Amino acid sequence: MTVFNQLCRGISDFSGRNILRAGVSATALAACALPSIAWAQTASESDTATADDQNVDYNAIIVTGIRASLQSARTRKRDAEVVVDSISAQDIGALPDRSVSEALQRVPGVTLQRTSEARDPARLSGEGGGVFIRGLSFVRSELNGRDVFSANNGNSLSFEDISADLLSGVDVYKNPSADMIEGGIGGTINLRTRKPFDAPGFVAAVSGDINYADLRKKSFMSGSALVSDRWDTGLGEIGILASYSISNIGNRTDSISADRFLQRTLASDIDGHSAGDTVYVPNSVGFRRIDWQQERRAFDASIQWRPSSTLEFTAEALISKATPNDSEYYIGNSSQLTPEDPSFVYGDAGQLISGTANNQQPMLDTRAGRQRKKNQDYSFNARWEPDSHLTITGDVQYSKSTSKVYSMTAFTGMDVPATFDFNLSGDTPYLDMRPTDPAQSFADKSLNWWAAAMDHLEDNEADQWAIRGDIEYTFDDGFLKSLKVGGRWADRNAVTRQTTYNWGILSAQYWAQDDKVYLDQTGRAGGIQNPGLPNQSVYVPFHNFFRGEANSPTSGLWLPAPGLVNKTTGHAYDFLQATTLSWGWQPLSDDFSETTSKGGINNQGQETFSAYAVARFGMENSPFGRFDGNVGVRVVHTKLDALGSAINVGTISTNCTTADCTDFDRASNFAGGDLGNTLTAGSNSYTDVLPSLNLRYFATDDFQIRFAASKGISRPTFAQLNPYTSLNFSFDDTGAPNGTGIGGRTTAFTGTAGNPDLKPTRSNNYDLSFEYYYGRSNSLTLALFYKEISNYIFVGLEQQSYTSGGETITFDVNRQTNGAKGKIKGFELAYTQFFDFLPGDLSGLGLTANLTYVNSTGGQNSSVNVFDTATGDNAGLNLPLEGLSKWSYNVAGVYEKHGISARVAYNWRSHYLLTTSAANINYPVWNDDYGQLDASILVDVGDHMKIGLQGTNLLTSRTYLRVGDPSLKPRYSWTETDRRVAMVVRTRF
Repeated sequence: MTVFNQLCRGISDFSGRNILRAGVSATALAACALPSIAWAQTASESDTATADDQNVDYNAIIVTGIRASLQSARTRKRDAEVVVDSISAQDIGALPDRSVSEALQRVPGVTLQRTSEARDPARLSGEGGGVFIRGLSFVRSELNGRDVFSANNGNSLSFEDISADLLSGVDVYKNPSADMIEGGIGGTINLRTRKPFDAPGFVAAVSGDINYADLRKKSFMSGSALVSDRWDTGLGEIGILASYSISNIGNRTDSISADRFLQRTLASDIDGHSAGDTVYVPNSVGFRRIDWQQERRAFDASIQWRPSSTLEFTAEALISKATPNDSEYYIGNSSQLTPEDPSFVYGDAGQLISGTANNQQPMLDTRAGRQRKKNQDYSFNARWEPDSHLTITGDVQYSKSTSKVYSMTAFTGMDVPATFDFNLSGDTPYLDMRPTDPAQSFADKSLNWWAAAMDHLEDNEADQWAIRGDIEYTFDDGFLKSLKVGGRWADRNAVTRQTTYNWGILSAQYWAQDDKVYLDQTGRAGGIQNPGLPNQSVYVPFHNFFRGEANSPTSGLWLPAPGLVNKTTGHAYDFLQATTLSWGWQPLSDDFSETTSKGGINNQGQETFSAYAVARFGMENSPFGRFDGNVGVRVVHTKLDALGSAINVGTISTNCTTADCTDFDRASNFAGGDLGNTLTAGSNSYTDVLPSLNLRYFATDDFQIRFAASKGISRPTFAQLNPYTSLNFSFDDTGAPNGTGIGGRTTAFTGTAGNPDLKPTRSNNYDLSFEYYYGRSNSLTLALFYKEISNYIFVGLEQQSYTSGGETITFDVNRQTNGAKGKIKGFELAYTQFFDFLPGDLSGLGLTANLTYVNSTGGQNSSVNVFDTATGDNAGLNLPLEGLSKWSYNVAGVYEKHGISARVAYNWRSHYLLTTSAANINYPVWNDDYGQLDASILVDVGDHMKIGLQGTNLLTSRTYLRVGDPSLKPRYSWTETDRRVAMVVRTRF
């Protein structure tokens, strides 16, 4: 047996790390695969685990394995005084999961959204996106117990942007204590980095892998390195750690999709349906192929200084950059399908499932998307222990996040009418596109023309200063164990700059085809000519589309070249201006004040003042038996201010010919005023009192019962607080009011607005868990949870008065508002077992599994963008909460013996509402059940190296999406993506 294996076995006595037992179900195999260095963690304000009941040398360098990770995981859960699960650095770093969010999906109660933007389900990312805890998106994020966030929303972190290689662990808190920062109703996720004093001396570790995506047919290389050391000097003990990670990943997604199914009335009999019957026909059918890749670079450094045994200083810095890029080809039909087509076949509910549509106008596009995201966090901590009873800590933190988004699309059409054969039933769709006239060809470049262009830009930034101080006094004996008080001040500011999606015509559209500029031409006749324009298109073959199982869009098609759209909008315009009409597409300016949709520029400020007290208590022998816990209260005051773009006042484009033109005349006077030059502003403040209780009762040494209760809040996002306002006038052709107001009444004065007066969503949280620990590594736990949630934020109509042009008018305004209530309840069941009783080599087998059930009643979804009418209307439908799966589970078989570490893990979640209003479709989209199989095997090579293979999505699982309300939601999208295999080398010294 190697020294490495001996150390892996010895880790069973080590408990200084936070490891999530349930999460190990997905991460266990790779734990020993990474012979990286693991260190005991210094207890922090959020780290409440205690030491194992065995003698441990916490300064020892320990190389961990699967079994050791599981043992440490159960120790963490058993000894914590709050409801928390964790994943260790070995689990994360040695997994095929490439990001924190993908690792977290293995945790009981945690589910992963597999698209970066829920409202854009057509574009599934190579890595998981949003994280939900117990069905809720109200998740707060921390770095080393300090608040962190992303510039895209201002409240939480995009976990997929953070490199997992640099972390020592991830904690998932599901019911907190009063000394934890407020803000997460669903839960709080804390990312922990390594420190130099965690190891006894010099440490170095290097790892690398080559990851191959089989559909993309491309390899991506990643690597990380860490070096750490500590020294005794005349100034005291000093330690320095630095680590760096480069992570590259990519994939290809092929999809066949329809559109929103429209209700149509048959004019004649067809397929067993009679004239007058209602059927449902999609707007379009089409193919999509997306090539996606991302580079993520991260740097972490820390310096620790211990001038004496009672005083310690720690300075840390973490910088992470993520640069995802995607290139997309899409081909579909732009003309509506005729419901009476004799080839059409309808399902039992009247939805179209197959047919042949002739003489369709094809519409094609190439889209490029690019993001540049950067997160920086700098902190300084001082800890003073003047005696054995008193501990005083002070903490200063500065965080900054930036996010830039670029999107550019060029559209083309063709003069070749197409026939679309399709079958939208079953798990494997069929879609074939061919010329309706066999004498024509899609390969003729001269029959393809420039149709339209669309661009979109964002430039967001946010930063925060935070200062915290704590004093804790520990008692020698008695019922009261310690008393801790503290306070925290934080000042966060964010600037959001976003444009519209700026669509404009180029030479023609299917409804305006009089002056086309073809792909082989240099420009419009008599207009600007660009000799490079014919080179801005490319013939694209669709080899192995959908792995050859769903046909393909013929042998190839002419589409805009990726090089045209993937640089800048100005670069695209240099060529496309030769195709435009005088009123055609113009690229967006980077002056974000020129846009009106979404508010253009939105400045937000949030200042919080909090104070708390926590008392820890317990008794070894009482009339009721052994118990311990903590009780506390947190009081937090929040101040908000916001400044948005100028109020948008609509125009009036008709005349009044009715008998009563009062409202029309008032509207004309109002529109002629100067309100449109007024910046919108708002401020708000509120105070919350948040008590908490965590109680643990020891029925036996191996069986314990927990009860936890707390109040929590989740503040509105900065987008919801945007004070921007758009006022509109609704008149018919005669000048009579025809808008819809409160109660369905008719009004001429409508509008949409953000709401800086929003209050936080609030909750009462209750947990009850039963935990049985047996043997060296085994456990069986059941956790019950219940949440009462109030002040859900949703879009509602409110009356608001404005003055302009000498008129004061009350508008019925759609704006975000508080008010809905709901309940979340469910359970988490987790099991871990190593089969030591089996003979010989079989004794290395183990099994981990967890199951989560979540049920929701009441509540309401929030509109993503209140200024987009469709998102507001659909958020008000009777729908379940977005992202909530009733059932999810993880099962992992593991093996560890003779220097071999192996794991086969399956993760599954049931169907859920992805979004109330998908982009372009403007209707609810649902994600069907999804399960994915991952595996890995790694082998010791000497004492300092492991090599192996890791596989992701081995079954090439497909993603199926549905569109519609709960009464009718047919499948509309089928997506196939890569199976990824990585060769891994990991070393440590």
